[in-house]
Amino acid sequence: MKYKDEKFAKICRPIIEHKEFAKMKSIKHHNESVYNHVVDVAYRSYKIASALNLDIKSTIRGALLHDFYLYKFNKKLRLSLVLDSFLHAVNHPRIALENSRKHFTVNDKESNIILSHMFPVRIPKYREAWIVSFVDKFLAVFEYYLNFKKIIFKDKKGVKQAA
Repeated sequence: MKYKDEKFAKICRPIIEHKEFAKMKSIKHHNESVYNHVVDVAYRSYKIASALNLDIKSTIRGALLHDFYLYKFNKKLRLSLVLDSFLHAVNHPRIALENSRKHFTVNDKESNIILSHMFPVRIPKYREAWIVSFVDKFLAVFEYYLNFKKIIFKDKKGVKQAA
């Protein structure tokens, strides 16, 4: 991971260099890997938390671990997709927290960040958790937009057309 901000990198390093966490590089999340998604959420959340003089360490760690569920979610069109999506939204924060506790020491604020990032399924208790939830949603919408844009601006042969 290459970030110019050494404070951010120093807090991330113990988590992102862990072999179990690295498995997220092979799990897709919208238009990228879960690994890239959580690092992006962590960095943007860190910048906001830092500007507001909040707990940057818990913000970064909670953001990195918020999608530490380690399974591939199948989004293929089928009858159960809506139910599967709902169950994923409800269950993956709990699974991410279980995995986080199995491999790392997680404080109460980090636990709340992980469990409540799918607001309104669970309500955040800390300002840091609200930030991570907001940034996660913002980036998810942006990732969907990029996917949609990629689909719309391709011709039938898969070649991008001029926009």
